[in-house]
Amino acid sequence: MKKVKLPANFKNYDFVKLTKQEKNPALKIRYLALSHIAAGKTVIEVANIIHKSSRMIHRWLNKLDKLGLDGLKDKQGRGRNLYLSREKEAEFRNIVLIYLKENNRKKAFGYDIQYLLKSNYSIDCTLPTAYNILTRLNINLKLFTKHN
Repeated sequence: MKKVKLPANFKNYDFVKLTKQEKNPALKIRYLALSHIAAGKTVIEVANIIHKSSRMIHRWLNKLDKLGLDGLKDKQGRGRNLYLSREKEAEFRNIVLIYLKENNRKKAFGYDIQYLLKSNYSIDCTLPTAYNILTRLNINLKLFTKHN
């Protein structure tokens, strides 16, 4: 069986300690897997223990090698859906209305919401999330006939 090449700084990390301190469950599993590898288990043994694929563990090792511990964290956009407070939602609703009026349009689309969130709040979101926000803001055609 081929032995896995560990990152150069692998021995510098105390994965057992990191596992105990971590609150994020996904990151905790990654640290746990790496602690098993540090203890001498093979990638396949660890994959069976944590119920993930060996390929995923190799990805974690590569990310650790290239980006350090930050590489093991989830990218932005994963997890909980975007939530705007009521105050920000009202403010954003006005931003959308102004945008549509300036562009002489009667309807907003998901890509409009993505653009406005990015340009006004530096928030990246997926297209489905943008459409959910559009629905939550209750912006529809009837609304614009009142303002025009």
